Amino acid sequence: MITLFIGCNKKDNPVKPVYVYSAPVAYNDDLEVSTLELEGLDETPIKGMMDYINSIDQHRIHNILITKNNRLVFEEYFQGYALSFTAAGLDGPIMQYTRETDHYMASVTKSVTSVITGVAINRGLIPDLNKEIIDYFPEYEGIMTGEKANITIQHLLTMRVGLEYDENTYPYTDSRSDTYKMMHSSDPIEYVLSKPIASSPGTQFHYNTGSTNVLATIIEKESGMQFFDYANEYFFDAMNIQGGKWIMLNNGLPMASGGLYLRARELCKIGLLFLNDGMWQEKQYITSEWINDSQYAYIASTGYLPNTAYGYQWWITHFTAKGTSYKCFFAAGWGDQYLFIIPELDMIIEFNGGNYLNTGSISPINLVTNYILKAVN
Repeated sequence: MITLFIGCNKKDNPVKPVYVYSAPVAYNDDLEVSTLELEGLDETPIKGMMDYINSIDQHRIHNILITKNNRLVFEEYFQGYALSFTAAGLDGPIMQYTRETDHYMASVTKSVTSVITGVAINRGLIPDLNKEIIDYFPEYEGIMTGEKANITIQHLLTMRVGLEYDENTYPYTDSRSDTYKMMHSSDPIEYVLSKPIASSPGTQFHYNTGSTNVLATIIEKESGMQFFDYANEYFFDAMNIQGGKWIMLNNGLPMASGGLYLRARELCKIGLLFLNDGMWQEKQYITSEWINDSQYAYIASTGYLPNTAYGYQWWITHFTAKGTSYKCFFAAGWGDQYLFIIPELDMIIEFNGGNYLNTGSISPINLVTNYILKAVN
């Protein structure tokens, strides 16, 4: 909530909004709510963060959510541009983001796909992560030759497939990007698997959006269901997640690597599922072993933060609060989509944004370190 205190200001010193904290309200989504104070967080740094954000034009942050002790204690939404893939600069009309907004999750989708993979494993659909993926794709035997035949499901999960795939040199909207080419291919899976080997599978981290879509295709093949139907029936519906809208690839597969839309509070629930070892409302959706395996640092990575590692489609890093270092695993996506999970603090911090072309002036990661973690008592 924003309160304006009007005083005798000079004309060249416009009145700035002063933030007044309001606790989140209960809603029909099964999230428990509380206050910062009741859960042991200091309001002062949080208020400072909000005053800072509200003093910046075009900050491109759309929402911030914080949970502590399994309760939602902070929830704020902002105005911003709607995402339009056809507009110049990707900026559609200005809109007010709310808890009802289905927000584009970009590569946070990868972590959600990993969750759905965990559900599939819990249901016995995929018995062995060390199985070579060629066994699932006999139609591609002609291109899965040499070292490609050694690629396993675990390699897909940990971005260690070893294929030559470039999504860093050019923006995703550039026709020279491999991700752009995959999205516009008549057979996206064939496009990914046809890429030449750059390193032996399992030996090097190389971020590859195509890997996640191959993983989703395996779930389709083994379940006999479309991936989004499987996700809805065995995960989203049970978790009371009503978003779950997907961008589709040309072969009818949802873009499991970066095409999901969710509401902010729905993503928050997925974070709480991980924070509670795969359990939500007394039901075990994913094994605790899968949660541990997902946040295990299989290989050092280059990405959103220095000194990071990569698990099962989750990033691993450490944050420092009051002089103590805490492990954090997180989902991250294009445009400043973040879901930070800090188990030792029993805390989740979520951001969604629209910083797709790096024009935003505020870094969510800096907000975490400079404000939010300073609220920890």
